[in-house]
Amino acid sequence: MESSRKDQARSSLLRRTVLAAVGCVLSYSALGHRLASAQVEYLGSTQLSGKTTDKSGLSGLLETNTPIDAFGGLSAIDYTGSGNRYVVLSDRGAGDGAASFPCRFHTVVLNVDPKTRTIQFQLEATTMLRDASGQAMTGSLSVLKAWDQSERCPSYDPEGIRYLGNSGVVISDEYGPNLDQFSNEGHLIKSFALPPGFALSEKLSPPFEQGAYSNRGLEGVAVSPDGKTLVGAMQGPLVQDGRIEKKKCLGVWTRWIAIDTTSGKTRQIAYRLDDESTGISELLSVDANRYLVLERDSNSGEEAKIKRIYLADATGASDISQVPSMRQGLDTQTTPIRKTLLIDLLDPAYGFSGANAPEKPEGIAWGPNLADGRRLLVICFDNDFEPEIPTLFVAFAVRI
Repeated sequence: MESSRKDQARSSLLRRTVLAAVGCVLSYSALGHRLASAQVEYLGSTQLSGKTTDKSGLSGLLETNTPIDAFGGLSAIDYTGSGNRYVVLSDRGAGDGAASFPCRFHTVVLNVDPKTRTIQFQLEATTMLRDASGQAMTGSLSVLKAWDQSERCPSYDPEGIRYLGNSGVVISDEYGPNLDQFSNEGHLIKSFALPPGFALSEKLSPPFEQGAYSNRGLEGVAVSPDGKTLVGAMQGPLVQDGRIEKKKCLGVWTRWIAIDTTSGKTRQIAYRLDDESTGISELLSVDANRYLVLERDSNSGEEAKIKRIYLADATGASDISQVPSMRQGLDTQTTPIRKTLLIDLLDPAYGFSGANAPEKPEGIAWGPNLADGRRLLVICFDNDFEPEIPTLFVAFAVRI
């Protein structure tokens, strides 16, 4: 009986996720948020089997019985600027860090066909990540928790990726948390220093007074159009900005950190989540002051309530580097980031609402501009390396 229930639940989840989206121009009355002044049109989608393998050349099974060459767990995507070629990033692997999954990113081709509302997918290459000493970086959470050495732990939870051309890629790591630059061959080149208040809280002394809470760390990363600034977004509140209840750090105020890539100088700005159930999954530059923010809850199916892409404007936002805590909110002299709704991924028009709602839209990227001048926006969905759940790519046309 128990096996039958599990099979039914698994089958139900598969049906919910596999259903293809049916799109039209976005028409939505924002729930408490002003709708961004933009045109949005669904262009198409594709789904890959959860049993798809990558081009790592590896073989065998991990501790979770997951194939070591599984393609999935996509946490981020970015356009390379060449044809229809993108880089996509796998996260720490199956089982939420239970496996010593060798971290990697992939180069893929996505051809969007608005006429058929489909996306043609091709996997070109898989690139493994290695630290400065050449050691493979893996998603092992047990190694991270036991790490007590002065040098950096090789455990890694890659969450965001941005392509830097010949300079490689920049990746946000939730474990550290870290912002790192890798070569196009996957070798760690440099790390960008974060303020002490962003360090992993459980590793500080005393712990849980400030810093990033486990699994709510650095998630999204954006690069300014001129390439001079990196912006990292915490998934949820830092310990000093929230409260810890039942092994969770709860709150609505998160911090973004902007880093000058030349001087290393930083500034922090405040972003308000919709509510305590949500977190930031990704950040994407629109121009010098505006960003797209992917904000979502952690539910699927009928329980999913918030899977949204916001247009966020940091113009005039206050530097909160010297604000010790946002637990009680902001004073009237402090200006946060403003946000307006751009896309509600749970809009019934797209086919991802109700029982069909997948849990994890994770990455967003611009693609090549469309012939009519609109911008192509591509979203990737994380299947958690579950073989029964497909990996999804969805495309929209956006005019902002």
